[in-house]
Amino acid sequence: MHVLFLSVGGTRRRAVVEESAQVVADGGTATVVVDRVAPWSRETFADGVRVIDLAGLEQRQRAARVEQAVLFKAPRKVLRTVGRGPLRRFAKRAEKSYEKRIAARAHRAFVRLRGDLRPKLVDGLLRRGNPVDVLVVTDPVAMPYAARLLTGGRPAAQPRVCFSYDYAGRTPKRQHRSDPDAVQGDNS
Repeated sequence: MHVLFLSVGGTRRRAVVEESAQVVADGGTATVVVDRVAPWSRETFADGVRVIDLAGLEQRQRAARVEQAVLFKAPRKVLRTVGRGPLRRFAKRAEKSYEKRIAARAHRAFVRLRGDLRPKLVDGLLRRGNPVDVLVVTDPVAMPYAARLLTGGRPAAQPRVCFSYDYAGRTPKRQHRSDPDAVQGDNS
């Protein structure tokens, strides 16, 4: 069973860590999709849990790399090269001013033009690799992503959607009858 945790908002971190560990313990595979990895740096995921950083995936896109190079990296390099010695303070102020007034505005306009790539990246994750059996939407920010995934014209084999792995509808493993803690079916 492959379980995909959409935790884009970063809330319920402890629950996501514990539930993804439970998936691995149950013999399944778990993938956790987060917006940025930095807020999750204190969390320790179980071995076998795959964590995917949407911001990192977005930065790997060719358009984003070109935009960063043209708007930020090249001007920063020029200003740092020119701003050595007595011009250092002037160059730092010019760099901050440029990034605030020009580059940041151009970046926002670029994002408005191309739209939000993150839902497309999450959809790409579902299309590649193992098919997802259960989709766990862990926070309110992830709900639009899940809605787009489920209404995106995909085949009839859609994953079960839940808000916690506990409600995924998995069946407990049956154990031998001699085990007193075994889960047995209803005999009535």
